[in-house]
Amino acid sequence: MSHVSSMFGNLPGVGAITETFEQEITFGINAQMTWWNGWIDADAVDSGSSPNTYRLRPGLVLGQVTSTGRWTNYSPTATNGSEVASGILGYGMRMQDVLSGSNVQKFYAIVIGGRVKGARLLGLDLMARQQMSAKFIFDDGIAGYQGFPCKRFQTKTAAYTVVAADNFTLFDNVGATGAVTFTLPTLANGYLFGFRVQADQDITVASAAGDDMIVFNDASADSVAFSTASERIGGMFVVYPNPGATKWIVEQRSAGSAHTVTVAT
Repeated sequence: MSHVSSMFGNLPGVGAITETFEQEITFGINAQMTWWNGWIDADAVDSGSSPNTYRLRPGLVLGQVTSTGRWTNYSPTATNGSEVASGILGYGMRMQDVLSGSNVQKFYAIVIGGRVKGARLLGLDLMARQQMSAKFIFDDGIAGYQGFPCKRFQTKTAAYTVVAADNFTLFDNVGATGAVTFTLPTLANGYLFGFRVQADQDITVASAAGDDMIVFNDASADSVAFSTASERIGGMFVVYPNPGATKWIVEQRSAGSAHTVTVAT
């Protein structure tokens, strides 16, 4: 279905030629979408529309500014509330006023739930998927946090490279007869992995890039491990990125306080 887009939300008066686009962010019927009307902040941008970032395309992931209640583009490094993805721009629009040439806030329709095509959403990352998974269904089946304490359990008895599809997985080494090294994927916002020692063998969690793990007394470690005899079973790491995905944060969540962590720098 095609929709006229660029005139929605504008002030009365003569404006630029309108644009049309094909609505492709949803699947199923539109009755399955939940819509909400709200103010779009004048500062909202679509970085992919460079150089005219005031042109917001359909499918742009949105967050809500806490202090004003206005919607703007989702940004995982923001601190004003828009770091939480909670909506999608259903139809494209221009934030620039055609008369003044300045960006102005506009009242517009926002999708706050329903069935969406993940590949069509703009600015979507793994953290946004997690935040949106309570209200949105993604056609590609990749949702955020599901269940407690993780989405699934996986056992590995040999070296393994963790991939994106393993997000929210708790790994263990049941049955291992030797050391197991887990290599983390390239840093990306929204990952979370757990690693637990159940067989009395070493477990190492290593960064693929190196020098980007935050651990006790070291903000640029290469790897962490439970490798001290009699202090391995029950050891557990939880690893996830910092905002902006520049570092891996490593938390020790072991069964007891006696577990020694070996850090490689």
